[in-house]
Amino acid sequence: MTETIRALGARVGVGAQAEALAARIEQKLSAIRSRVQAQPRPKTLLIFGRDKGSLTALDASGGYGFLHDMLEAAGGADVLADLHQQSVTVSTEMVLARAPDVIVELRYARGDEGDVDMRAWDRLSSVPAVRNRRVYLLRGEEFVVPGPRVADATERLARTLHPEAFK
Repeated sequence: MTETIRALGARVGVGAQAEALAARIEQKLSAIRSRVQAQPRPKTLLIFGRDKGSLTALDASGGYGFLHDMLEAAGGADVLADLHQQSVTVSTEMVLARAPDVIVELRYARGDEGDVDMRAWDRLSSVPAVRNRRVYLLRGEEFVVPGPRVADATERLARTLHPEAFK
């Protein structure tokens, strides 16, 4: 992602500014990795879409792409890392089988500001993340586009997975 910032900056004549921005992003991501390095890496399911009020049409981050990279940098172990796709449609049976320690649901679409029924996850009470109350909702457009805010989004994810590392 920072390579793209550098390339675009050079192409439009703002190479020095692009280099500085890319370096700041890389430094912040490195600092986040260092901060969570000694923490256990919880098996994490990163959800970015589902049918309203239910656990159908679950869209999750697989083992490829910027969401996966953010999760890894934030100190999580992608429970779908073996599926080398950016997006994976998962069933509740697959969630049960993968048994994530943490579930993070991302919401970033405009008009998606209303209440999200997180209680739907209670139906999967045997999943460690649900049983241990480690199901989280993170809102923000910084989770949708790999760009300058990727370090901020990664830090929010890291703080969610490892709050003790940020005290």
